[in-house]
Amino acid sequence: MALQMGKFHRFMQVFNKLPQLMMKRKTSFDYTNTMCGKPIRFRESDAIVCALREKEKGDWKKLSKEDVKTLYRYSFCQTFAEFKAPTGEWKMHLGIGLWVCAVGLLFSTFVSNWYGELPETFNEDRRQAQLKRMIALEMNPIDGLASKWDYEIGDWK
Repeated sequence: MALQMGKFHRFMQVFNKLPQLMMKRKTSFDYTNTMCGKPIRFRESDAIVCALREKEKGDWKKLSKEDVKTLYRYSFCQTFAEFKAPTGEWKMHLGIGLWVCAVGLLFSTFVSNWYGELPETFNEDRRQAQLKRMIALEMNPIDGLASKWDYEIGDWK
């Protein structure tokens, strides 16, 4: 029962923020460098940040660097440097690509050893003889092979 109430409580927290989200028309929670701010704060307010926000309403020069960092961390999930940093995901893609190449090479080696030589009909002289037979029988004369052969001259058009 406590778990269900926790889910309902989280739903109500998000539901209370929906008008703010709908005003900005940006509901995703990913950070990009095209949109530096979100319509909602990253963390809920507590006593520490409420005191800092009151201090923020005054002169900003009175805020220390630690106060500014704390305010920033309560408002945003990451800094620009953090979300623009390389993730190293290219290593996984390269590894998968190399595995696929290795499996393909193993498969082609297996197939070439298992099946052996190609049939006789794959020899060049057999293929030339088959081409001559197709031209002699005028196969597919409208838009196929015979349409590209000039029968009067005996050569390709």
